[in-house]
Amino acid sequence: MKRRGVDHTGNDGVEMKPWVGLLAGIVAAAATGTSALADPAAGRKKAQMCAACHGIDGVARMPEAPNIAGESVIYLDRQLKAFRSGERKHPQMSIVAQGLSDEDIRNLADWYSSIKITVVAPE
Repeated sequence: MKRRGVDHTGNDGVEMKPWVGLLAGIVAAAATGTSALADPAAGRKKAQMCAACHGIDGVARMPEAPNIAGESVIYLDRQLKAFRSGERKHPQMSIVAQGLSDEDIRNLADWYSSIKITVVAPE
């Protein structure tokens, strides 16, 4: 199978099966402590408390808050856990993250990472 000019065959020329990518994603999720069973709808609901700074759509409402729409699940999961543990500190995020369970973090990470973003480079 070819996409965007990239050959997706193995070294022997045999086309890779679609499940290989799914399996790799599950293994990566398990290795990082995230779950393939995250609930983005629950994440969207929980994101109401994030909306004042990060926006429900992940586009920051405050100039000092980062845009998190489209960020990877792995990044969002790690950062929220770092705020929760105290490894990373921020006046608001450290407090907010204290009230998040592992499930909340998975769901929030899944919600914000599922938001599609586009980038337009200047000419």
